[in-house]
Amino acid sequence: MGSGIKPAGYVVSSTAEYVPAGVELVQERVAEFDPEGKKVVTESGKAHAYDFLVVATGMRLEYGLIEGMSEDLIGRDGIGSIYHSPAKAEATWQAMSAFADKGGRGVFLRPNTEMKCAGAPLKYTFITDDYLSRRGRRSKAEVVYNSNNKVLFSVPIVSEKVRMLFQERGIQVNYERVLKAIDPGKRIATFSTPAGTEEQGYDFIHVIPPMRAPEPIRNSPLPWQSGPWAAEGWMEVDKGTLRHVRYRNVFGVGDIAGVPKGKTAASVKWQVPVAVDHIVAEIAGKTSDALYTGYTSCPLITRLGRAMLVEFDYQNNLVPSFPGVIAPLEELWVSWVMKTMALKPTYISMLRGRA
Repeated sequence: MGSGIKPAGYVVSSTAEYVPAGVELVQERVAEFDPEGKKVVTESGKAHAYDFLVVATGMRLEYGLIEGMSEDLIGRDGIGSIYHSPAKAEATWQAMSAFADKGGRGVFLRPNTEMKCAGAPLKYTFITDDYLSRRGRRSKAEVVYNSNNKVLFSVPIVSEKVRMLFQERGIQVNYERVLKAIDPGKRIATFSTPAGTEEQGYDFIHVIPPMRAPEPIRNSPLPWQSGPWAAEGWMEVDKGTLRHVRYRNVFGVGDIAGVPKGKTAASVKWQVPVAVDHIVAEIAGKTSDALYTGYTSCPLITRLGRAMLVEFDYQNNLVPSFPGVIAPLEELWVSWVMKTMALKPTYISMLRGRA
């Protein structure tokens, strides 16, 4: 949607469509998690007891942690952000398209937190670069990507491939740059660097906010108490079983799980069966050997009509699903088709418990 490929309504549906018969859907937010009392309390004050709890809350986008930034700015003053909502993704597309018509300085980045789909910042940089080229404005544009650390991707071989593609296409890379503030009126973004702060002017900027666990999770006993995932509030689950380390009847799946990899839908597809297998085994008085190995997938769009299907695990091993057919580090049309046409049916199948 943020690239003008799909309409805004493409991703919109109702949760109730996917709830199986015999399951009660409580349409309230959870205000409190009480694993000691084996209950959750919703915002109306009603307590819901449980035997097993599966937490799949996802994460929160924290635009407010960037000084000067607010959700209302998306689509205005050269500011885009595809993450917020269908409407804001469409507004981002309009802002990016206007930039591609004129040229100028495009600034791209990723936050210094865990994030959903860590390949998305790279994809949007590649796509913007391609639109500039297609509209004959690439020579009139500067495209800058700011990495939050010293690499472009967590898997070394993929990071090097992206670096080579960026170099080939004239995309400037800055390492160890984290967006701290934005001045929409002056169109200046302020980044923290190892040497202090750095201002970067822009005509278009794609803002990806810091991300962390929702507040009811952060304020509960469920997050990691120490280590790399404590500050952002990710759940303290075993990386293989997705079972909570301190509460055996609690599982965390999806973005909320504090594991080394896995904030993608592809990871959820492999995590959920593992958690379910352990729950079913425990109910039956047995044990399960099912393990999640960290599988995640990134269909990394590198230009309109081409993508790399990158699949990897906890050890950063490439684990292709179609060996001999789809080479993970090649820009292929078939990978583009899978990304733009096959993923939605896969998502729907997952929501219906069939994938």
